[in-house]
Amino acid sequence: MADDEPVSPPEVLETKKSSPVQAFVRAALTLLLIYLIFGVLIPSFASYSDIWDAIKQVSAGAFVLLLALTVLVEAMKSMAPVVLIDKLGLGRSFLAQETSAMISNTVPGPSGTAMRYVTYRRYGLTTEEFGRSTIVNSLWNNAIILLMPTLAVALLATQDKVPTNVWWLTLIGLGITLVGVVLVGLILHSENFARRFGELLGRAINWARGVVKRPKPQDYATVIVNFRFDIRDSVRRHWLGLSGVIVAKEFTTFLILLVSLRAVGAGRVSLTAIEIFAVYAVVKVLTMIEITPGGVGVTEALYISALSWAANGQDNSAITGGVFVFRMFTYLGPVLLGLILWPVLNRMLRPTGQQDATAPAVPAARDTTEPRT
Repeated sequence: MADDEPVSPPEVLETKKSSPVQAFVRAALTLLLIYLIFGVLIPSFASYSDIWDAIKQVSAGAFVLLLALTVLVEAMKSMAPVVLIDKLGLGRSFLAQETSAMISNTVPGPSGTAMRYVTYRRYGLTTEEFGRSTIVNSLWNNAIILLMPTLAVALLATQDKVPTNVWWLTLIGLGITLVGVVLVGLILHSENFARRFGELLGRAINWARGVVKRPKPQDYATVIVNFRFDIRDSVRRHWLGLSGVIVAKEFTTFLILLVSLRAVGAGRVSLTAIEIFAVYAVVKVLTMIEITPGGVGVTEALYISALSWAANGQDNSAITGGVFVFRMFTYLGPVLLGLILWPVLNRMLRPTGQQDATAPAVPAARDTTEPRT
């Protein structure tokens, strides 16, 4: 790839400029949702003064531990593409992951994926390498998330007494898991089913394209069919290493939630560690599709509602404060890391001799691909 060759995301990742009316309606709906969550729903569990009092209980030791766990989670997110792309490297993957997370957590649409694509291309990786690794990583990540309620049910069975609400939440998550596993299994087993499912999915997505500012409709039937063949080889070669990375990432993220709740005073009487994991597993399934950038607002509402319901209304202030602490590290953490690393990425990708004053946001880099013979 030449130094001056422009790199643009694939058409499916591009966005088009919306009309003033569309932008106004989208902004109004987003603000309404945020108001309903932070102005109505969350105060129904606890006042913000009580929530702040709970947050202030976080000790310096707990803060340092949460910070270390957050960095570890982000490192494991970066390790997954490294498992799938031999020549990527953990350092470059970490830079791409954090800068794209900063964008995806603040800008609607497939902004983070588009940013990561551009960065990978500047690294000299091919579109096929990016596409295959992204699909396989997303598929395997979602598969493990779908399996977590099953593990939660098994763990709950080891407790003498489990609140009825926790059982209901876990069984709901297990039901969604079974539906997802059956769909993926049928897609991989039957090309005809994959095509029919792709057609139905395409109709739904293409109908909703105006909301997320996507370009012209795509042939999702062909995408789903091709997907079956593209992932099989990568899954066969990398499933063990990828599974280990994703499982470790999810377990560490759960630890952040557990430490956050305990640090603000949500005790073991209201919810045990296993019951918190059951809630975590269900909410992860429910938030697989993000409605807002980074799931802001929606994720907080689901965690607070599920944890409070599972605890039968006990420790509402502590639970709400713990969820805020959890999201401070898992949502704001990557944003801050991305802001810190953005100049590093720009400096790394800047062509030799280019002046700072003329450097674009994501400048081109020297071609690192091997010459063709």
